Order: sequence, then structure tokens, then C-alpha cells
Amino acid sequence: AANAAHELRTPLAGAIAQAQRLAAETGDADVAKRAGEIESALKRLTRMSERLLQLARAEGGPLLLDHSTDLRAVAGIVLQDLARLPWADRIVSHLPARPVLSDLDPDAFGIICRNLVENALRHGSPDEPVEVKLDEDGTFSVANGGPVVPPATLDQLANRFERGTATGDGSGLGLAIVAAMAERISTRLVLRSPRPGGKSGFDARLRLPVNPQGTAG
Repeated sequence: AANAAHELRTPLAGAIAQAQRLAAETGDADVAKRAGEIESALKRLTRMSERLLQLARAEGGPLLLDHSTDLRAVAGIVLQDLARLPWADRIVSHLPARPVLSDLDPDAFGIICRNLVENALRHGSPDEPVEVKLDEDGTFSVANGGPVVPPATLDQLANRFERGTATGDGSGLGLAIVAAMAERISTRLVLRSPRPGGKSGFDARLRLPVNPQGTAG
């Protein structure tokens, strides 16, 4: 999966560039529309290939290091990057004042953070905030508004290619990737709906390993 996804990167980028060029150069509105549709389809394939790379990382690569890093910094970088998305103004972050040191690979936590936040943005209510919270004990949670997810659906959301009742362009791999990573670091992805303390919405959380001494390893 990792090799195939990696090999797809260059031809997909080239095809997207050609579709964009066609849309820009044609004087035919119908052709420009079709070029835009091709570009959108290719971008969906690109996102899928990225998810396949993440899944291979979740299942195969080492996730714990022999030294600690501050998870707050990683979360900050991911959220700053996501801020460029048009609907990212809904993100509300709660990061602790003190460092949250962990031997979890920063890239692995970045994948976890990005997948949970993107999932919440994509499937949550568009007029309600997405709450991103990291506690000093390593608990990381992402909650969004929206209808209550039925228990039967909730139980299946972390399965591969499961998209519940969503009709958007998600890959159905985001929560599966997080669940696979959680299992490999001896924790569990917990999904709840409604959100704790509320009557609606969705909450995803897991407990990340932290350095109990509060010092870098």
C-alpha cells in the first residue's frame, strides 16, 4: 500500500496540472466544466493515496521513540496548517500551558490530529465549532456538533472505508488509521455520540502516552 500510494503521487500531480491548464486555456465552458470535474476526481484520488500511506505508517512503522517531544507543538503545527482550509474558522483549540511530553512519534501524532480534526470538520454541523483539546495527562479529544450518530453506526465508524451516512468526499479511512495507531500504542480510540455533557454531536478521543516525569527523554 505504501509503495503503490507513493508511486501514484507524481502521475496524479501531473494529471491535476494538465486538467488545470486545460480549464485555463479552453474557451469552451463545457470543456472547462469537465476539466474541473476531472481535477476534483484526481484530487480525491490524491487524498486516498495519502490515506493509504498513513495506513501503512499506522500498521508498519515504529510509533514510539527513545526520546520525548512536546505534543502541544505538534498540535499547533497541524492546526496552523488546517487554518488554510475555507471552513477551518470553526476550529477552537484548548492546549495546556505546560508541555505535554511524549515518546509518541511527532509524525504519528500529526496524522492522528489531522485525521480527527478533518473528520470533525467534514462531517460536523457547518455552523457549530470543532473543539480540539489536549490535556496534560495525554488525553486528546476532538468534538463537533451535529445530529446524534446511532449506536449501530458508531460501532462501525472505525472500520476501513466506513463512512456512516456521510455523502461527502471522505475516504472512509481517517478513523480507521487513528484506531490502528491507538491499538499499536496500547490505547483505544473512543467514539461517543452525543458528546459528553451534551444532547447532540460527536466526540472522538484517545489517551496518548506521556512522560510522567514531565522531562524530555
